[in-house]
Amino acid sequence: MHVKIPTSDSFTRLTPAERRVAEVLVTGVSNSQGAQNLGMSSNTYAGHLVRIGRKFQITGRDSRPARAHAVLASGQIAPPPAPAHAPEFTVAEVRFLRALAEHPETRDIARAARIAQAEVRPWTKALVAKSGADNETHLVGLGHSWGLLGARGSIDTPKETGGAAR
Repeated sequence: MHVKIPTSDSFTRLTPAERRVAEVLVTGVSNSQGAQNLGMSSNTYAGHLVRIGRKFQITGRDSRPARAHAVLASGQIAPPPAPAHAPEFTVAEVRFLRALAEHPETRDIARAARIAQAEVRPWTKALVAKSGADNETHLVGLGHSWGLLGARGSIDTPKETGGAAR
């Protein structure tokens, strides 16, 4: 399943509470930390995440990066703060980052990134480390901050080395 980013004239806008939750989501904090940061219960925070996912037709527990990408790509929130310079990612690494952002299911991430399904976790771990992100959701947020994802990004920007992310 591919994340669907509705056009500006057709998408459902996030509520103010959902925007606050989305702004915290893209920083990569846990649900419990996000809830604490916003002064709400973990159940309320999780409920907002579910509703955000539904608005972008994203379901599943492991879909935080795809949700972060959807809210950022929709332009409803700003990307999180990031170091001024992105690491030098290869084309394969940016392809993987884009796949991680656009697909909530591991098998779909692997297919889009052109890697084996068993390699998704190691590639994720390697890219999180290379970027200095806290986790894969934060990695997607940083990818938007650096212009690698969304309308500004292009997988043709980095050098093609053909190497693995590790």
